[in-house]
Amino acid sequence: MKKWYRSVLSLVLVAIAVLSIGCSSAPVAKGPLYSPEQLAQIEKYVSDVDALRVRMQEIPPLVQNKQWVDVQSFIHGPLGELRAKMTRLARLLEPKKAQPAALDAAKAVFGHLIAIDEATQTGDSQKALLNYNEALRDFQVFLDLMPTTQNG
Repeated sequence: MKKWYRSVLSLVLVAIAVLSIGCSSAPVAKGPLYSPEQLAQIEKYVSDVDALRVRMQEIPPLVQNKQWVDVQSFIHGPLGELRAKMTRLARLLEPKKAQPAALDAAKAVFGHLIAIDEATQTGDSQKALLNYNEALRDFQVFLDLMPTTQNG
């Protein structure tokens, strides 16, 4: 009787092993998150946005020289499109991962630009420069979220 019991037990264990291996699904290879065309479009927008980030370097000398009207003109002029461009770029990103963080970073950058604009109205150099530095930090967070052809 014991021999029969061992044979049945062995058969059951083999059946369980075959079923568990057969029913498990193999890992599915995921393709890239972005097509080459999407990456090209994102990189074009990144280039445009980064050019505006570089132009932001014009703000500190204006603040230090207390050229408040020029700071305001710069924020509302060349940087006036920044919010729209950053938002448009963020919306091109993967919606569940990078997009929410990129939208938050863009909002933070714009908030700092508003604070700089407010500082010009009161002549507060310290507030303007502090928010300038914070804007650059948040700008870097935004740019770090962008895919490249290497990490697509």
